[in-house]
Amino acid sequence: MKYGWIGVCIALAAGAAQADEISGQWCGPDGRSVTVLGDTVVTPGGTEVPGWYSRHRYEFLLPEGEAGAGESVVIRQLSEEESMVSFGEAEAVLWTRCREVTS
Repeated sequence: MKYGWIGVCIALAAGAAQADEISGQWCGPDGRSVTVLGDTVVTPGGTEVPGWYSRHRYEFLLPEGEAGAGESVVIRQLSEEESMVSFGEAEAVLWTRCREVTS
């Protein structure tokens, strides 16, 4: 029976590790949002662009036609629910996972 518990613990740990990654939709306090989709991102302006992805960090350049075009955006995940996001040289700001609105 003790090996059964070890298997359960390993399975739970693997599930928790997969949940802890930067992919998903992030919302800023100013109403902007970004959606990280592996090695691409949907910018605050709605454009899908490539970026540099790691499990807890994402960086991309704002495309032409968006405010701050050419600036680097860096997202550093702090926890499952919080990230620090910086646009260009501006100070990083706390963003959170976006929540679905239900009625």
